[in-house]
Amino acid sequence: KEKPKRGTVVAIGDGNLLDSGERAKFQVKKGDEIIFASYAGTEIKVGDEELLVLSEDEVLAVIE
Repeated sequence: KEKPKRGTVVAIGDGNLLDSGERAKFQVKKGDEIIFASYAGTEIKVGDEELLVLSEDEVLAVIE
């Protein structure tokens, strides 16, 4: 079993579209330090920087 990884939120999207037409509020914000499963997300490369795109459901914890 692999250990969870730790990272920092650098950006968030618009949130899920609810049946009411409103957007769901995020539980995380830019700058939060989070823990996520090692197999979670999709790795992308932007310029020289490697980023991981996660859904909020893949976040295990926010470190305070």
